[in-house]
Amino acid sequence: MDTEELISILAADRRPPVRPRLALRVAGGVIVSLLLVLAVWGLRPGWPGLPQEKVMLAKSLWPLAVAALAALPFLRPEPVERGLLWPVAACGLGLAAVWVFAVAAGGPVVGSTILRCMISVPLLAAPVGAALFSGLRYRVILDPLRAGTAAGLCSGAVGAAIYALHCNEDAASFYLLWYGIGIGFCGLFGGMAGRKLLGV
Repeated sequence: MDTEELISILAADRRPPVRPRLALRVAGGVIVSLLLVLAVWGLRPGWPGLPQEKVMLAKSLWPLAVAALAALPFLRPEPVERGLLWPVAACGLGLAAVWVFAVAAGGPVVGSTILRCMISVPLLAAPVGAALFSGLRYRVILDPLRAGTAAGLCSGAVGAAIYALHCNEDAASFYLLWYGIGIGFCGLFGGMAGRKLLGV
């Protein structure tokens, strides 16, 4: 695509900032992931119950914050630009500091569900990622690598938040690390997929 074609596309692109079609696709992916965790993984034993609800809320909120920050580039009316991953990086540094504090306080790093966690987060992220990528193929993407990475981080974070409904590992020293690695893997895969699927 040359410069004149890109300008023509941008001039014709007058749709609202939040694309309803993309939002509906992602909402569908989230519903599929929720149904998967209910049907295959199951909710955490003993839920609902006040202590479990508080823990599950704490474990789900931070991945949702990461997902919201990663989704920022896709909520803008202009093309997906370079350099819009810095909010996710800043959030990651803050979470890393919390993790170091949790480990220093004696929190466990190795639990009994590491393998399940590392497999489940990407699997639950897959429906969201597929929905996001299918919608982004109709957007003007200036940097497919970064756009794909943001999409992967967003879907991975949503997958981690949904997996938290099942996970019974409550130490921040555990779930910040292993959820974070799962989200990072999704971001890496998303970046590679972005170069293949979102390039012009």
